Amino acid sequence: MTPWARMAMAGVILAALAACTGPEAELAREQSAQSHYDIGLGALAENNLSKAINEFRIATEENPRNARNFHALGNALLRNQQLDEAIQALRRSVELQPRLSDAFNDLGAAYMRKQMWDLAIDAFRKALANPQYLTPDQAYRNLGNIYYVQGKYDLALEQFRKLQDVLPQSPDGYFFLGRTFLAQGQLEEAREKLEQAVKLENTVPVFHLELGIALLRSGRRAEARESFRKAVEINPAGPEAQEARRYLRELN
Repeated sequence: MTPWARMAMAGVILAALAACTGPEAELAREQSAQSHYDIGLGALAENNLSKAINEFRIATEENPRNARNFHALGNALLRNQQLDEAIQALRRSVELQPRLSDAFNDLGAAYMRKQMWDLAIDAFRKALANPQYLTPDQAYRNLGNIYYVQGKYDLALEQFRKLQDVLPQSPDGYFFLGRTFLAQGQLEEAREKLEQAVKLENTVPVFHLELGIALLRSGRRAEARESFRKAVEINPAGPEAQEARRYLRELN
């Protein structure tokens, strides 16, 4: 190859490289990332976690500056119990977009599952720091449950009251308040809240189980028996049914 031919070939190669790194190539990668993101969402809706994770990984590689891609990947990994990888992806997501409250909530959930309580609390509080967070009930619920597990019942009640303020007709708010009052020995408050939870949603075994315990401790044995029977009836093979049967044996 003559020197001129080599120079011409080098020019072609440089032009090709410029095309691969120019605005058009960047737009093509963003469009590819969007396509893989959309496919991942479809796989996630079908609970095909392995496919969703693969598609979201490609999306993050094609467009590594998009926080949403990392959030989607972290959420899928979280659902698949790949907690360390989920945390890594979710941390990258909130680094790119510090006001992405849903990603902070998922990050907190991942830390919760690893019982890394302080990091989880910090993540949930950062989610709630955004006044435009559309679903703060999730963070309130998670924070309250951490404090409940830690035995910090006053702090748990504070979060569950906020949950109830946001979703006043949610049975979960009443249930979590009732369960926490029960743990504190405030039986009348516990019974009232748990009865309201059951009134709003009659098909959750644990609602009936906890109500039965509150009634039993209040000396209302006949009503407690009915609540325990209902917990067994709804899901005879569930863990709540096993616990309810133990109480029923004590009542007989």
